[in-house]
Formats: sequence, structure tokens, C-alpha cells
Amino acid sequence: MAPIGKGFQLQKCNALNQRMVESLARRSPALAGVHHRVSKVHGAPRSSPGLVPLSFLSHTTNPAADLRRLDPSMNTATYTFEQPITERPEIPAWFGEDGGKLYHYYDQLADELDEDLTKRLKSQLDSLLIFAGLFAGVNSAFLALTLPMMSADPADDTNALLLQLVKGGNATINSTADLPSATFSPPPAIYPVNVLFAVSLMCALMSSFLAVLGQQWLVYYRKRSGGGAAHQRKEQLRRQLGAQRWRLELVLDDILPGLLQVGLVIFCISFILYLRTLRESISSSIAAIVGAALAITVGAAVCATWDRMCPYQSPLSHLLCWTMDRMKPLAAAAVWVFIVMKVYLYEFLWIRWRGTKGRLEAGESSSLSEISLQSEAARENSWKLAQKITSRTLTWVGRKEETANDLIVATVKRVILTSEHTAALIHAATNICAIDDKESLQQFLSDAEFFDRLHDLFSTFEKSS
Repeated sequence: MAPIGKGFQLQKCNALNQRMVESLARRSPALAGVHHRVSKVHGAPRSSPGLVPLSFLSHTTNPAADLRRLDPSMNTATYTFEQPITERPEIPAWFGEDGGKLYHYYDQLADELDEDLTKRLKSQLDSLLIFAGLFAGVNSAFLALTLPMMSADPADDTNALLLQLVKGGNATINSTADLPSATFSPPPAIYPVNVLFAVSLMCALMSSFLAVLGQQWLVYYRKRSGGGAAHQRKEQLRRQLGAQRWRLELVLDDILPGLLQVGLVIFCISFILYLRTLRESISSSIAAIVGAALAITVGAAVCATWDRMCPYQSPLSHLLCWTMDRMKPLAAAAVWVFIVMKVYLYEFLWIRWRGTKGRLEAGESSSLSEISLQSEAARENSWKLAQKITSRTLTWVGRKEETANDLIVATVKRVILTSEHTAALIHAATNICAIDDKESLQQFLSDAEFFDRLHDLFSTFEKSS
């Protein structure tokens, strides 16, 4: 794309939006009616006549009801409380006595949140149970291989006795004390291998057991007893508060997967130690692969700690985030301690030493007021620095979150670049012209992919109109 002026780009973008909206509206009579109604209600747009400044959905108090009015075949029985609010509601005499409107929305919201929580945790527990079962089977196979190495093999005694019978001659085995099993001693390296394998197996079994318990907890959480709607609402709220109080989501979402991951790390360590007893070169190769996997895991956790919206979330990243949040006050206190020590050391040592040195070199007494002013200036600068650091609560430790304008730009781009729905494209195009922030508009104009997509959409719809 050839470089052109920002003003011309903005005018071209608005013109493309306007013409695309008109083309889309001509293709869909229902959407044209929507466009006409919104234009009639909300008046002329800011950028050009006939173009709606905001989308139909963002201007109306109840988009779902307005869209249903366009299509009378839609069911309106479930939207009794979703009528547009045209005047200020009256304050009820008692809490909740507003015709059931508050509790209607609360019940919908609570049911949606509880359903999302239980489905998400149950899906994770199911996956954990499958992996824990496979992991326990592999671990048990290695234990069956390494545990016999802790005791003598009876076949060695049998072989020694048969060898003595075959050779004949002088007997070297005259009692059970002469058998190989009597003098057997396990290899020193095999003991920690078996201990680690056993610990890893117990981690897998305990995580499986707790996962089964977790599924029972979720069943109890969603269980509803008899009674009316008010009784069930209170019971649900008490259970939700109890789940928050006893950290149900933390236990099922972090502790159980973390326990299984710890068991997997222990298994890898024990497997490397076992291979070392066989051949050191093999164990070194496996150790390099395991080390790379652990480095990737730790790196992903660090990325998720630096950027809280990073998708690489794990129990380790949650632990790091929790640790950093708890360490911020300590870090702020350490800053203040450092500043205090710096100020007083500077005042009592450096300034006084420099003043004394100046008096000795000049052969005259320095003014004590000059030294006091220098000390006061140094102290004030140090206090300002400490306040500047602690006033931000050390928010610089981590990635800065997107602003509201950044999210608006991302929303529009996502619709324009990915959607093929006519109504979605109309509303996205009309909303672009309602954006007043210059930085947001510049983000649109500087994105060649977005601009080309907008131009292609306009060309496509103009040809078909």
C-alpha cells in the first residue's frame, strides 16, 4: 500500500464503511429496516449523513428484544423481565420486593456461573483421572522391574548348587551361609531409584483418589434439595460462599494437577537414575530431553506470571503469581529501607566529610547552612524517588494490560477480519465511525491487512448489489 496522508486515509476508511453498510443493507431488507430505525431514532452520524454512529446493538437498551421484534417468530415467553427500561424504577419497600426482577437476573447469573464452574472442573478431573491411570500403570511396570533388585535372586543359589554338582570335586558350599544369597548386597544406586519410583506412584494414586473425591464434591455442590425458589436460592448461595471459603476451585484446579505433575517430575528423575545404573550415556541423553521439557515448563510459567492473560497457565504459574503478589509489600518496604539508609548515610558521612574537607582546604569555616541545604535537597529527592516507586505498587513487574481503546480496536478487527455474517459486518463498520480516539483510528489505518479486508468487503458487496 502506497503511503498516503492520515486525513485522506481516514476519509477513505469512512467512505468505505458508509458504502459497505449501504450495500449490506440493500442485500438484507430486515437489516435495512434496522438501519432505518436506528437512523431515525439516533439522528445523523458524526462523520457522514445517513451513517449510524454506533451499532444497533450498542445503542438500544435491549438488543435481543429489538431483534425479536424484527422477527415475530422468535419465542418471547422467556423475556418477560427483559423489556427496555424507559423510566427510573421505584425503590421497593423491602429488598427483593420488586416483582422478582432482581432475583430473576440473579438466578440466571448464578446458574450460569455454577454450571460453568462445575463443567470446567469436571472436564479437568476426567482428563486427570485418565492420565493418572496411565501414569500409574507405567510407574508400576518400572517398580516391578527395579524392586527385585533389592533382594537376592533365588535362581543364583540354584545355579551355584548345580555348578557344584557338575564339577564334582571339593565342595565349596557346605551350608546356607555359603550360598550367594547369604552374601548378597543390593547396588547402592538402586535404593534411591525404588524410593523415587514408589513416591511417584503414590502421587499418581493420591491424585486419582482426590480427583474421584472432587467429582463427588461437585455433585454435592450442584445438588438441590426441595423447597421453593427462595429456599433453593439461599442454599445455592450458602454453598457458593462455602466453596469460596474452603478454596474448592484452588484445590481442584491447582493442587490436584500440581500433585500429578510433581509425581511426573519425580518419575523422570528416578528413570534417569535407573538408566545410569545400566549405561551412563543413555541416562545423559534422557536427562537432556527431560531438562529441556522442564525448562519449557518453567519458561511458560514465567511468561504466564509476567503476562496474567498469557494462555500458558499452570499450577506453577499460579504459585508464582501468588508469590509475587505477596512479595510486593516486602519489595516496597525494602525500597523504603534502602532510601532511608541512603539518605542518612549520605547526610552523616558524605556531606559532613566533604564540608570538613572544604574547610581544611580553604582555610576557612564553611557555612553550616549550606551543608544543611544540601542535605535537605538530597533527602527530598530520595523521598520523591521512593514515593514514585511505591505509588505504582510495583506494577512495572509484569506486562501492562490492554486499555479499553485497545480492546475496542481488537473487537472490531476480529469481526472484520474473521466474520462473514452480514449483520456483524454492518455493526462493526458503523461502530468504526463512532470511535473518537486518534490512537485507535491510527491502529486501524496502520494495519494493512485490516484496510485491505475492508476494501475487499466493499468491492464484493458492491458487485453483488
